[in-house]
Amino acid sequence: MRFSDHIAKCHATVKIMADGHECPQYNITGDEHGNMQCYIPLMSDQVITAEVALDMVSEHFEVDLFVDGVIRNFWQSTRNTVNKHRAPIVGFTQGIYRDTRSMYRSDMMTVAIPSSSQLLASGSQRTNVGSIDVMISKQDPERNLHYHGCIIPDEVPKDWYNQPIAPATGAVEPTLQMMFQDGTRMQEADRGGTRIRLRRTRQGEAPWCTFKFIYREPAQLRAAGIGSTLRGGYGGRTSLGSLNDESRKRAAPGNRGDGSMSPSSDLEISRHHVEDLRSEVLELKMQTERAKRLRLEKEKETDELARRARQE
Repeated sequence: MRFSDHIAKCHATVKIMADGHECPQYNITGDEHGNMQCYIPLMSDQVITAEVALDMVSEHFEVDLFVDGVIRNFWQSTRNTVNKHRAPIVGFTQGIYRDTRSMYRSDMMTVAIPSSSQLLASGSQRTNVGSIDVMISKQDPERNLHYHGCIIPDEVPKDWYNQPIAPATGAVEPTLQMMFQDGTRMQEADRGGTRIRLRRTRQGEAPWCTFKFIYREPAQLRAAGIGSTLRGGYGGRTSLGSLNDESRKRAAPGNRGDGSMSPSSDLEISRHHVEDLRSEVLELKMQTERAKRLRLEKEKETDELARRARQE
């Protein structure tokens, strides 16, 4: 997804990667305030990363990564006294979590939600399960500040993954969540500074823009009619099933206004079909990579068992 503020000369593009492959984005919606949202297909046991490409003119800007409603990583630009043009690419390959009194960094891996947690609880603290949010903040002329107001890793109990979840974000109930474990322990000095930066206020009166990726299993999205796409108003994709006849007439490229279609519309629709096929190929590639990784892990486990048997 991409958001552009041409007046401020600031642009941001965010994509989610699963096992190193970019996830297709469905039903992209957005507004002029930078509230962007889409669905992405994910499966269990996939390693997830996020990539943020920035093109900014600002003295100072910040990027925060939220996973299942918990802030899991962050990045802050260096400050400068003038609004210089900068275009960094920020990669989030790990998330921060707490275990006992220490803090760790680990890969972000999708796992199935335990059956005991499937029952939704309206009073649950576990909100936004099944979503990845990237929030970008930048300094404004009045130098206002705001607080993200989200849960930090220190506030997550050890049995967090087995607790009931709050009502779902989006129309499809989540069956996946993100797991953080077997990570690298952070040094004491790094832990202290990280805790401070996780809690501190962000630049601006409010976030400059927020990207929400609602992740669901491919079969769920297909069942909900999410995936068959038509180019949307923000350069994204929106489900054909969600458009009524009149909306389709307005949204369809090449519409002459009388309900008839110009020849160029056929070419545009064909282009959308190509995009659908590309998304299906990406999804199939993700499934193939996952099957290959599981097979290699199984072979490695079998070899280890055989080696132990020979030693005995």
